[in-house]
Amino acid sequence: MRRALVLFPFTLACSEYGTSRILETDEFDQAPSNMVDILWVIDDSTSMKEEQAAVVAAAEDFIGVLEVEDMDFHLGVITTDMDSTNQMAGRLLGNPPYLTSECRTDGDASDCTYDEQFKTNVVQGTGGSDQEKGLEAALAAVSVPLSETFNAGFMRPGAMLMVIFLTDENDCSDGGRFGATSTGEDCYTQYDALTSVPDLVRGYKDAKLGTDDEVVMSGIIGPEASVGCTTAVPGKRYQQAIQLLSGVEANICLSDYSPVMQSLGLVATGILDTFQLDYAADASEEGEMTVTVTGPDGTETEVEQDDSVGWSYLEDYAQVRFNGESVPEREAHIVVKYYRTGPVPVATESSSGTTDTGT
Repeated sequence: MRRALVLFPFTLACSEYGTSRILETDEFDQAPSNMVDILWVIDDSTSMKEEQAAVVAAAEDFIGVLEVEDMDFHLGVITTDMDSTNQMAGRLLGNPPYLTSECRTDGDASDCTYDEQFKTNVVQGTGGSDQEKGLEAALAAVSVPLSETFNAGFMRPGAMLMVIFLTDENDCSDGGRFGATSTGEDCYTQYDALTSVPDLVRGYKDAKLGTDDEVVMSGIIGPEASVGCTTAVPGKRYQQAIQLLSGVEANICLSDYSPVMQSLGLVATGILDTFQLDYAADASEEGEMTVTVTGPDGTETEVEQDDSVGWSYLEDYAQVRFNGESVPEREAHIVVKYYRTGPVPVATESSSGTTDTGT
C-alpha cells in the first residue's frame, strides 16, 4: 500500500446532487526498481523466545519471495532495546552488519548463505529491555548519526525502505523522557508522554528526504483485544504507523508464520496491491469512481470494480485494493479519480488497547 504521490484536486459543481462536490485525482506508481532495504526490529524482551523461533521457522518463505522476484536487497536486524545501557541500541546486529543479495548471480543462490545468517540474526534472546521502543529504534537506525557511522551503507538512494516489527507489546518510544529509573509499566501509565506516532513517521520520511523512494512499514504484532490473543498486548501505536506507512499487519499469536512471511516478502518486492487514498471516497455506482492503470509499455486500461478480478474499495481505511490478476505490474502508473466524502478514517492511539476510528 502506498500513499498518493501526486494530487490534483479541483472543485466541480454538480447540480444533480444539488451541491458542489470535490473531485480528487490520486496517482501512484509501482516500484520502478527491484532495490529494497529491509530492517527487521526484533523484540528481545523476556516473552519473545517462541516468536523469534516462529520467524526463524518461516524465514525461507520470506527469503524465497525475494529470490524468485530477483530482488536486490539489503537485510538488517536491530532490537527494540533503546536503554541507555545498551551500547548496541539502534545498531545493525550480526557479522556482516547487513546481508545482501550480491552473492546471487544470474538468479543462482546456491552459494548464498544469507538465509541461514538471517535466521541467526533474528534470534536476539530474551535479555532486552521491558520498554520496547521499536519505532524509535528503527528511526535511530536509519537516521544520523548511525546511518553515517555504524549503519553506513545499509540504506541506499533508489531503494525502498521496508521496516518490519516483531513484538508482543505496544510501542514505548518516549524520546528519553521517562529517564533511566522507569519501568515497562510506565509505557502504559504515562502513555500521553510518548512521542506521537505521526512525529515518528515524519522522521522516517525525513530520512529519505531528497529522494522519491518509498518507506513501507509492517509488523507481526499484538492484534485487537477482540481477537483473543492473550499472550500479547494490542500494538496500537504500531497499527497506526502501519496505516500511515502502508504495509502488512499480522497477528503475533499465529502458530504458523509462513503465510505472513510470504506476504511480507511480496510487499518487499514493491509490487503492492493496496493503495491509500488521500480522502474517503464515494465508491457507489453514483459516485463514478474510476481506476486506470497504464503499463510500462504505455497501454492504458480502466479496471472494473470487482472483488475477485478487479478493484475493491476498503471503506474503513479509504484504500483501493486490486484483486487477483488485476494487481498492476512493476513500473505501472495508477490513477484513481473519485469524489471525496470526507477525511481518511484514522485509528487513534489508546492506552487501553481499543481502537477509535474518527474523522
